[in-house]
Amino acid sequence: MSNAAENVKQAIRDYMLSAGVPLTEFDPDFVVKMVSAMMVSYHKYGKVAQAYPLKFSATDDVRARMGKYRTSGNKHYLVDAANFAMIEAMHPGRNGGAEWAGNDASDSPGRTTASGHRLVQEDNAGNRIMVETILHHPDGGASHG
Repeated sequence: MSNAAENVKQAIRDYMLSAGVPLTEFDPDFVVKMVSAMMVSYHKYGKVAQAYPLKFSATDDVRARMGKYRTSGNKHYLVDAANFAMIEAMHPGRNGGAEWAGNDASDSPGRTTASGHRLVQEDNAGNRIMVETILHHPDGGASHG
């Protein structure tokens, strides 16, 4: 792995630790795989902005890659799905555009249990989450969770 990739991973680790979040909660290797795949795609296909959203649908590509992952178990499809989600954020295909709006617990669709049940506003122990959670990052920004 290149020094640049190792530097990215170390920067992510440092950022997480400075926020008091254990390294078990995020995978820097996954991010490096995302970047690597985007670099290959750039040389293979060209600039993202020349394709999305006018020629291709990033949201449909997310769904297609998740379907391939479900049938194959190949984690590279998860990297592709994450990249297509990022492309959608960069170049929204949604009629009316898209924005970085609030995203608190009351707006969340919740999570799905391994058995397929939908849980809305519950933490990992099954306790109801009653209020918005805000993580204050060490750099002064805030992220809604």
